[in-house]
Amino acid sequence: MTSHVYLVLTSILYAVGALHVLLQALTRRRLLTSWTVSATLAGFALHTAGISQRWTEAGRFPAIGLSDGASFLAWTIVLVFLMTYMRTRVDVLGLAAYPAAFGLVLIANLTPATRSEDPILHSVFLPVHATFAFFGYAALFVAFTAGVMYLIQERELKSRSPRTFYYLVPSLERCDTLSGRSVLWGFGFLTLAIVTGLMWNHAARGRYWTWDAKEWSSLVAWAIYIGLILARHRSGWGGRRAALLGIAGFAAVVFTFVWMNVIAPGPAL
Repeated sequence: MTSHVYLVLTSILYAVGALHVLLQALTRRRLLTSWTVSATLAGFALHTAGISQRWTEAGRFPAIGLSDGASFLAWTIVLVFLMTYMRTRVDVLGLAAYPAAFGLVLIANLTPATRSEDPILHSVFLPVHATFAFFGYAALFVAFTAGVMYLIQERELKSRSPRTFYYLVPSLERCDTLSGRSVLWGFGFLTLAIVTGLMWNHAARGRYWTWDAKEWSSLVAWAIYIGLILARHRSGWGGRRAALLGIAGFAAVVFTFVWMNVIAPGPAL
């Protein structure tokens, strides 16, 4: 099968997962059942096969351009979500992970694949740098989701008549802890992505910094997250302020992804 066929089948399974989680949430039932997880694993297996096939078709690591970038980001989000769920059993993350994965795979299906023949794309730095970057994005997506959950739960607790989300979202302390740990992982991957990106720039162009907007946005996101980490560990600064700062940092990450894959597609951050 072609990579496109694999992505179509993947999008169907992710759509089923997204609809099932939404229906379970509306009826206040357990969000992830064994059937849902099985369907997710099947979709992830097809997705992995599709990315492998796309790598063969393109002759390079499939992470350049909107189609490949969206597909690979969806793959990392699903993988990080499954790993996080297995460790924490916080299934409400699926309310964000499933729609995000489905939407990204849908974009990948509807967008023509990039056919760049730039020799720089065959560098060994591409798979290393892209893997670090996209896993960083996925971990920070989890941190962003946990931060949003914190704000929702805080609002529900202050209201006199809690709604459905109150019964789905974990405690404030657990949301804050999940967000903090995810930020640490995401920051680590983002740091490695920036370092390998600088090394790649130097190997390809003879200079580490090219003054590109995506480089600046990556640096801004990195600075926001290092500020958040230092504030958490030195001042015990968590809760609402940490959630809001984490959301701001993720906005910079989103800008980096959009600039890198939509506005000015390129090989490095």
